[in-house]
Amino acid sequence: MATTIFNNVRHPRIGLMPLFAIVVALLLSACSGMHSYKYKVGVSQCVGGKWREKVNDEMLSAQHLYGNEVKVSIKNANDDSRLQAKQIDSLVASGVDLVVVAPNDMTIAPAIARAREKGVPVVFFDRKVNSDDYTAYIGGDNVEAGRVMGRYALSLLRERVSDRVPRVLELTGGTSSSPAIDRHKGFASAMRGRKDIDYSFVNTDWSTEFIYKAMADWLERHPVPDVVFCHSDLAASAAYKAASDKGVAGKIMFLGIDGLPGKGEGIEAVEKGMLAGTYIYPTHGEDIVRLALDILQGKKFRRENIMKSVVVTPYNAQLIQQTSMEMLRQSHDLLILHDLLENYLGLYNTQRTITIVSVTAVALLIIVIVLVWRMVVITRRINQREKKINRDQTLFYNNARHQLRTPLTLIDGPIKKLADSTSLQADDRTLVDILKRNVEQLAHIAYDVLNFKPDAVQEPATADTEEEKADMVSDANALTRLLEKKAMENGDEADSGADGLSTILIVDDNADMRTYLKTLLADKYYVVEAADGESGLKVAQETVPDLIVSDVMMPVMDGLSFCRKIKDNAMTSHIPVILLTARSTERQQVEGLGCGADAYMTKPFSANLLVARIGNLLKSRAQLRHLFDGNNQECKAEKTRMASSDREFVNRLMDVINRHMAESNLKMDDIGAEMGISRVQLYRKVKALTNMSPVEFLKQMRLEKAMAMLMGTSDTVSIIAYDTGFSSPAYFSTCFKKQFGKYPTEYREGKADRK
Repeated sequence: MATTIFNNVRHPRIGLMPLFAIVVALLLSACSGMHSYKYKVGVSQCVGGKWREKVNDEMLSAQHLYGNEVKVSIKNANDDSRLQAKQIDSLVASGVDLVVVAPNDMTIAPAIARAREKGVPVVFFDRKVNSDDYTAYIGGDNVEAGRVMGRYALSLLRERVSDRVPRVLELTGGTSSSPAIDRHKGFASAMRGRKDIDYSFVNTDWSTEFIYKAMADWLERHPVPDVVFCHSDLAASAAYKAASDKGVAGKIMFLGIDGLPGKGEGIEAVEKGMLAGTYIYPTHGEDIVRLALDILQGKKFRRENIMKSVVVTPYNAQLIQQTSMEMLRQSHDLLILHDLLENYLGLYNTQRTITIVSVTAVALLIIVIVLVWRMVVITRRINQREKKINRDQTLFYNNARHQLRTPLTLIDGPIKKLADSTSLQADDRTLVDILKRNVEQLAHIAYDVLNFKPDAVQEPATADTEEEKADMVSDANALTRLLEKKAMENGDEADSGADGLSTILIVDDNADMRTYLKTLLADKYYVVEAADGESGLKVAQETVPDLIVSDVMMPVMDGLSFCRKIKDNAMTSHIPVILLTARSTERQQVEGLGCGADAYMTKPFSANLLVARIGNLLKSRAQLRHLFDGNNQECKAEKTRMASSDREFVNRLMDVINRHMAESNLKMDDIGAEMGISRVQLYRKVKALTNMSPVEFLKQMRLEKAMAMLMGTSDTVSIIAYDTGFSSPAYFSTCFKKQFGKYPTEYREGKADRK
């Protein structure tokens, strides 16, 4: 018995099975009173509009004539073929037995094919696509509609125009729409070959705004037509308004297609004399429902179902309007009666459900009482078991605490003894202090974990204070100021670091890790620090270091984002970046290298390997810089292999120098200002890329330009010296001799002799 109860606690779904059964029974009972339809028909309309609303109303009314035999669901794609394809898939997925589609265009053919593959019949109505993959078609004959309206237009012209060649204008619907294409085809066939008719057509759109503009534009450029045929009554009304605004509506007979009854529709427009006629394009939603049922019930049906219609003229418009309005009223009354019936059935089902719920509530109350009693018994047994578990856990943690404290003590004791020693070197003492702090932190964490403290994971003891961060920025600023001072004193011949050493920027949120890295690198490099990516970016932009070592997991800005910003900035893009991280998977390493990092090392890492990698990266950068030295022929080729941002910087610098080359008093401050960077930033960027200071780079460009002028022009040496920015011909000759081993005149004569 006890075992059974306890198992129910471990598997609560077993204890709740009676409740679940009651709920399922309730739902089944409630649903049993609702309609259960034998067939479900999904309808996908391509667009909206009054004509399609009439079709929808007729289909919804017709379904009520068959009781619970069929249920019609309608969706509107709003002239969006992609949406219509999704709606067709959705209807099929919902379990409809047949799909009725007014296709927007050919792009929905794959959705039709998917429906057919799943055995769902597809009925096209009103429109077709260039595909034979459908079960049946029902709708009007658009070609015939256009042809009939063409013939009607000719009969009107014979009656009213006899003194000249009549003018006929057709304003088409959308050129990608099958109804528009077919209606134009039919109308044009009636006009074709008639030399006594001046027939023109304009491809427009279904929108009334487009039709209005097309009609207005035609009247401004052409004679007033006698007949204007539009592919819909709304379009014809828009054309009539445009002609009315121009004051010529009375001279034109307007024809349309649709022939909808009701206020503001085509039949009323014929009654009022706005239209000379319209063609009733049949809706017959009831015929669509009947055809769908014939297919689903396995009855014989015609694949092509063409619905006939008539022309509405001023003579029959009133009769057709009255008849159509009466039919609409009857359809509306049928919908009202059906809604009332649905409401009564809904009320009945609600009352029935309330009764079932009441009975169920009583049953649930009994079940709850039983479950509560069982839970009380189970809780008592659980409490007894927890007491035993707690005793076992207490014994375990006491033993574990002793086992952990022993090795921690054995580690902590020697470290403290080393820390108290006076014979340690400064670097060794720094390392011992790091070990001491981290052992103490490990001891605290172990104690908290073993005593069930939720705050066992605390902020690292090595976290940087705001003062420490300020000190790091201050160190970087001090380096910048020192470089600026040396640049001013030596004509921008500043060293790479404070003592001519390469500058390494360390970016890590762990102060101990920065200290450890600094002890590894301080004897070979000048080291600056930053506690996160954001402050590291600022330091990098101000000091332009020779290399960056950065952690990946950092607050404020992580190492990956920091690396991307370094590589995307023209001032810092050339700086090699080494990422240090505990993320060791191949995907994570690819991600690190993908952000532009030059090397990616996982923790724990070899100190010797890190130092070697730093040295190799700096050596590779130095080799690249040496290619710019002197008259190196590999320079141009190597520049093409530069990073695009570095190449862009060099090109900008050369452009600025070329524009100001003749200025003998050109200063580096002027060049830096034009490029938007400080003097020190200019120096360090140019030095890093070319192994030359900006002054040296400027001098070399001037000498190379002078060399080209010596061979390409007949200018004197003096003119060339002044044109290339040298203060005097004598100084120019001295520099040229030092660079190329010959004086300018000797170089020109030597080249001439070789020719």
